[in-house]
Amino acid sequence: MEQQSEVNPKRVAAFFRRSNLGPVCRVQSTSDMEAWLASSAYFTLITYLNNVSTEIQGIRNTDWFPISQNIRRLTAIFDKLDAMIVANPPAPVAPGANLDPGNKGYRRWAHSMLRDIYQLVEMAVPSSKCRHVNELGVYLSGSFGSSTKIEYGTGHELSFLFFVCALFKAEILNLEEDLAASALVLFDRYLQFVRRLQVTYSVNSSNWHGGYSLDKFQFVPFILGFAQLCYEAPFSPQKMLNEDTIAEYRKSYMLINCVGHMAATNIGTFARHSSQLWSLAALSSWSKIHRSLMFMYMEEILLDVDNLNALRFGELMSFEEEKSGLHLGNARMGVKSPLSRQLAEDQDDQDQDQDVTSRSGTPSISRSENNVFVARKKPRVEEPFSDGLSNSGLSQGSECSSISGVSVHLPTWLDDCPGSSKSAF
Repeated sequence: MEQQSEVNPKRVAAFFRRSNLGPVCRVQSTSDMEAWLASSAYFTLITYLNNVSTEIQGIRNTDWFPISQNIRRLTAIFDKLDAMIVANPPAPVAPGANLDPGNKGYRRWAHSMLRDIYQLVEMAVPSSKCRHVNELGVYLSGSFGSSTKIEYGTGHELSFLFFVCALFKAEILNLEEDLAASALVLFDRYLQFVRRLQVTYSVNSSNWHGGYSLDKFQFVPFILGFAQLCYEAPFSPQKMLNEDTIAEYRKSYMLINCVGHMAATNIGTFARHSSQLWSLAALSSWSKIHRSLMFMYMEEILLDVDNLNALRFGELMSFEEEKSGLHLGNARMGVKSPLSRQLAEDQDDQDQDQDVTSRSGTPSISRSENNVFVARKKPRVEEPFSDGLSNSGLSQGSECSSISGVSVHLPTWLDDCPGSSKSAF
């Protein structure tokens, strides 16, 4: 009888963890919360929120700041998703019929989205990153709501944060160049899109409206919006709910855009439909409000099992324990960010150039002529990209296809078996 070698259970478990077809749900009960708080994904998420909050202080949405080609390609995904809304209008409702929550036209849109989302992500990322398309597609497709219940909440918003964090982990986005734009361009575009979904298809809120009642759908835009105002804000918190403030600053600040949207889509006063936001307006410090919201988000949203039970974890946003040894800190608010300093220096150079020109009558070359940003570091070289062809690894001759995201792993414990040989596909 042929002798069988002993199989190492740990190596078998490692093989199956490595061989799954994509991100999987890991938080199913309160017993999983300790592992979630110690995970690499949690560490990456909080670090991103702190870093981006620090970076966008004093920056308006209407300011000129660097926007890379990768950011532009990613935001273009939402143009295609917008077209799907046009192609899948809300289902007609018969007069006098009992109205079910949500419009069933949303399910047709969701079917179209799931059919195309992986290809859209594939075409938006560099070909060298094709192996991450499956994981990125899972995070993005989970960020638009539940087609079963036709509802949307902060758990879906969290899935989009996973998508953004994963883009940085995969080095598709660069912390030096893309941090501010990931919030003020990419997240803002996502926010505009999900609002359109909510209004078009009468999407229901899946959130519990307890003490953190800001907006029945969103939370993160308020963290980012308050962060923008933590340095040299043109108005005080007491004025953020005023109609005059909304009219003047809606295009400039994410917070005021949120306030304007809430005023237009809710009935009654802010004290009634957004009591927590109304209470925050009574405070005197933007930095204190931001710190309170971060604490609220970590305690109320990120510790809510209902928000996490559909969230998936993969290679980039891993549920494994964070091993860096670093401790989570707090965003440094109320100070001038590096980007604010850079933009101010760039503006000073423009003013000096204009002054020299006006005195000499000879045109001078500005450091930021044609809106070319003077980077704090040497900009990376963009990888080739074609809008007309698939950007898949398969079409570029890679060893994996980003559409399936399936990598072939042979059982490594077979190496222990006598006479075994390795194969490769």
